[in-house]
Amino acid sequence: MNQRKYIQSVERAMLLLETLVSRKEGFRLAELSEQFSLNKTTLHGLLATLSSLGYVSRRGQYYVAGLRVRDIARPLTDSDQQLREQFTPALRRLSVLSGETCWLAVPCGTREYLYIDAIEGGNSLRVASPRGTREGLITSAIGRIFLAFHEDLARTLRKEGLITGKLNSTLSLIAECGYALDIEEAEKGLNCMALPLRQHGYVVAAMGVAGPSNRLHPDYLRRLAVRIMRDMFDIIKL
Repeated sequence: MNQRKYIQSVERAMLLLETLVSRKEGFRLAELSEQFSLNKTTLHGLLATLSSLGYVSRRGQYYVAGLRVRDIARPLTDSDQQLREQFTPALRRLSVLSGETCWLAVPCGTREYLYIDAIEGGNSLRVASPRGTREGLITSAIGRIFLAFHEDLARTLRKEGLITGKLNSTLSLIAECGYALDIEEAEKGLNCMALPLRQHGYVVAAMGVAGPSNRLHPDYLRRLAVRIMRDMFDIIKL
């Protein structure tokens, strides 16, 4: 999507919904006005519109997410559960082979991806649930998987000048070899590898493994990727 074609009122309404969902007890109008740097008249108009559609409710002086949000989100929850059920065997296999925590993620908009599950490895410290956590597409192995196999995403970021010539070459290599590496790029001392996960030929998710660079050497990660692509072909649909 071209940045110039963004509709500001739609963007504001969606960000407002995300904010309301984040706190069960809701927000006062003044809080929201300050948080979004909007005058109360404009903000009240957005809230009134969303309320008329059932996406926002009012409890005294507080605005909360309406029940219609739950209704429209239910099919997406079912879809996430289906992805977890389909790809958990591959995720577990990757975790067993590497001994590290492994992640399952899906695309989320044109700039980010969303973690929907994780399996803890034997070598890893306990980690918090990643569900609902979002990360940028450009700097991580998982994000680059989505850019390499979703041309529309890559095209959007190219138009905005966010994909350099070097990254463009990297994406071509990822599409050719079938996996992505992040060698201490996103975080010093941390190496990562990611693989695309397909349904009916389309990349719908990605799984990744991350760990200390002294354990996950680049050559080891390349061998691991090739092994997973060979042994788990029937699950990851490469």
